[in-house]
Amino acid sequence: MMNEARKFGFFGSWRFNGGILAGFGLLGIISGVFTTSLYHWLPVAGPYFKWAGAAYMLYLAWLLIGNKSSEKDFKDVQSSFFSGLVLQLINVKSILFFLTVMSAFILPSLPSDGGLVLYLGLSILLGWLSLLVWSGFGSMFKTFLTVHDKPFRLLMCLLLIYSAMRIFI
Repeated sequence: MMNEARKFGFFGSWRFNGGILAGFGLLGIISGVFTTSLYHWLPVAGPYFKWAGAAYMLYLAWLLIGNKSSEKDFKDVQSSFFSGLVLQLINVKSILFFLTVMSAFILPSLPSDGGLVLYLGLSILLGWLSLLVWSGFGSMFKTFLTVHDKPFRLLMCLLLIYSAMRIFI
């Protein structure tokens, strides 16, 4: 979202970012249903999700460091709502977020369905606000990020590597 807003501005990136937000909400609902129905199996599947999440973050770090310049990005075609939706639905980081929130915080402490819906809705709302902040920063720091593209990409790459390592620590 940050990169899309950097390229096209906050409102210019709204179609793609709207798809991301819709995908995040839909992923939250799917994860909520999935986690609730398979709550007792999550300890068995958890390590596989951790490895998948760490591998995906390392892949993103590799893509970040491998992209030479962002100047050519400005000539790219604006992304669509559907591409944002699909991208978010296959986003391993968001899947891990919802599985972690549901299995570690929401399900163990809430026996009622009403509480489950309330806290899942709150998680989705907070996630949306966080995503919008990323988009806002991309729009606000457009010039800065373009001028300092290489150090920014290196920093983001290092943070992704650190995050992948923290999954296991």
